[in-house]
Amino acid sequence: MREDKLPGFENAYVMWTSPQVGIREGRRIVGEYVLTAEDVLGGRTFPDGIAKGAYPADIHDPKGGPHSFRFIKDGGSYDVPYRCLVPKGIENLLVAGRAVSCDHVALGSVRLQATVVAIGHAAGAAAALAVKRGVSPRHVPVDELQRTLVAQGAYLGERFAEVPAPQPPAAA
Repeated sequence: MREDKLPGFENAYVMWTSPQVGIREGRRIVGEYVLTAEDVLGGRTFPDGIAKGAYPADIHDPKGGPHSFRFIKDGGSYDVPYRCLVPKGIENLLVAGRAVSCDHVALGSVRLQATVVAIGHAAGAAAALAVKRGVSPRHVPVDELQRTLVAQGAYLGERFAEVPAPQPPAAA
């Protein structure tokens, strides 16, 4: 990121890395929607999709059993719905990363870096829109969030290829 001169990373450096690898799963929220194995493996799209995932569900048995890959239907991709970032019963909070609302098998795909970076982008954009609109993240207009993400370079699928960028509010 420094070499590509990504703004904000000019003086970045690695300070610390984890002493242990292989921690793939931890606690997750229960969100307004729980992304399931069927959603991921079936390549499901959602009207409130805010990120795409395309990696197979990479399952490591927590008890040391065999490792398996479960592939997405037709080599496709799936949407991560915004509702998976919104915890049930808690206002003014969004959750990103591997703690989003999903089941064990879905997490085997969702937890990959490309997907969690896209989810983090969506969470940050949603938080900014919530502040701008003066609403809880739960009430962010998802269509505006999707347009914002696409305008910022996010890929949300072919159905968003022609989405116009959000317009700034009119001056008062």
